[in-house]
Amino acid sequence: MDILPADHPQREKIRQVFRSLMTALVKVQDPKTGVWNQIVDRPAENGNYPEASASCMFAYALAKGLRMGCLSAEFRKALDTAYAGILKRFVAEDGDGLPVLRGTCKTAGLGLNPRRNGTFEYYVSEPVADDDPKGVGAFILAGVEVERLG
Repeated sequence: MDILPADHPQREKIRQVFRSLMTALVKVQDPKTGVWNQIVDRPAENGNYPEASASCMFAYALAKGLRMGCLSAEFRKALDTAYAGILKRFVAEDGDGLPVLRGTCKTAGLGLNPRRNGTFEYYVSEPVADDDPKGVGAFILAGVEVERLG
């Protein structure tokens, strides 16, 4: 929303879509850990696991949506729970005492390779990595927005 002109004819429609998406995501947020699973709509399925990059991206979206006034204050609890869960579940120290972000799905996608078929089994079989750039980037974005929000 920060780059969409204020007078854009579809601005309010885009804000509504964003609010709808955030409402749906909060409904599938793990109430115990505050984070989201690799497959968000099948949390109890065998093999599913908490995933860092998605959790960080969702926390970033919640924080930015709150800061920009796209989301109501009722979303703050979901954000606070998510960010605390991210710090507890995924942020650790390596052997040298440096921070490491654990739990990011290294690769996932569709197409080309017939194995990349979009099934639950495919997504949960992909390798999980520490300090994967897409997870670290999303974590930094989330942290910055949480700090800006205050």
